[in-house]
Amino acid sequence: MQSTTFYYEKYDVTIMLIALMVFVTLIYFCLRSKITSVIDPLLSNVLWCASGLSLLIGYFFEKGVTTDGFVFVLAYVIYIAGLRYFLDNSSRDIKSLNDGIYNKKNVLLFAICCILNLASRYEFITYALTNPSIESWFLYRFKQWEGRSLFQYILELGARPFFIYYLFVLLKAKKNWRYPLILILIFNSILDIIAGGRSSLLGLAAAYGYYIFYFYPIFQKKSIRYINVYGGVFLALAILNSVLVTSFYNTEERIEDSVSRMANRLLAAGDGLEMYLSNNASEHIKLGPSEYSKATFGIFIKRFIDVETQSMGWQLYELEKGRISPISVGPNFILPLQVIMFGRIFVIPYTLLITFFTAFLRGNKFSRKYIKSQPLSFVLGLLTFQIPLDIEFFVLILCACLFIYYLFIYPIRKLTIIIDTETIFRKSKDVSVRGS
Repeated sequence: MQSTTFYYEKYDVTIMLIALMVFVTLIYFCLRSKITSVIDPLLSNVLWCASGLSLLIGYFFEKGVTTDGFVFVLAYVIYIAGLRYFLDNSSRDIKSLNDGIYNKKNVLLFAICCILNLASRYEFITYALTNPSIESWFLYRFKQWEGRSLFQYILELGARPFFIYYLFVLLKAKKNWRYPLILILIFNSILDIIAGGRSSLLGLAAAYGYYIFYFYPIFQKKSIRYINVYGGVFLALAILNSVLVTSFYNTEERIEDSVSRMANRLLAAGDGLEMYLSNNASEHIKLGPSEYSKATFGIFIKRFIDVETQSMGWQLYELEKGRISPISVGPNFILPLQVIMFGRIFVIPYTLLITFFTAFLRGNKFSRKYIKSQPLSFVLGLLTFQIPLDIEFFVLILCACLFIYYLFIYPIRKLTIIIDTETIFRKSKDVSVRGS
């Protein structure tokens, strides 16, 4: 079995861990007024930034600072400063929040989202039925690399965020439905886990963390304190789940190996940056706005134009491994890589633009003015940190969510049945008079 070199083995782990703790502390204190709970996705974004910066520090101590490395660090600094400036923690209007929570169409829309969410599982269900070994189910995520139905993938990406929104809303609005709704949530989480989703519970925690941020005015301070305690416990269980699911990926590995892999992930948020610097990628990968467009929108461009497109991460993976990969693999197209591909000289305007758009979708005074639909604004807020994490995937999931919203949810939300009771009563009275 091929051995894996972890980042805490590749560079000085002491320096990286010290840097990680320092950056987490500094970034947290910079953004703490914008964080509403321990499971707020903004807090995980703080960890993401600190992880990327600590890996760069480990690289710099080993191999020195380069121009591209400096640009990477500058992108993080501008992004963090931009979040502090652009993020808006002013409370939403309680009346509009309650109008959305107690909307009479929520039950119907939740049922539709449940059906769409279940339909997105069809390929996994058929896979599980033809592969009775439970261990093989955890490898389904790797099986998907061989090909998947585009429509199934759209359902998977687009329906689940709305399913989560309506489930959370009904948990608040329908107190007597709490246990059936929780059972549905548990069943959905189990399907995610056994299909190889090692980060599924972490994603669920982040989704509820954003729900707290979004509906903050309707939460009591006492409830937030309880959520912080139970949220911390849930995060610990989610990390344990990640370790256990990872152990199923390779039956020859021990639990200790899975723990090592998870520890490596803590320091690997900037793995694409390290690949770029250590392989002198600027000499091998084409850069510029046109290449950026192909890397970001390639999945759509190549369906209409006969042009060769390849994601940034895919190119870095092939450069790192020294071989051609037939499928798209590799590190995420994170913000510093986006900057370097678009053009180093645009590091300030590009990073500020991305930061503003991220804050806009999370929810500020501008988005509240222009995005009136509560379920849509909630789902966009769930997606927003995907922009700096992997803008290529963000574009894909955004299109999937908009497709589901405008095809299934928007028409029902706009459908209004007007019943003129006075006319109906008059007509029924006329009929009864003629009958007599």
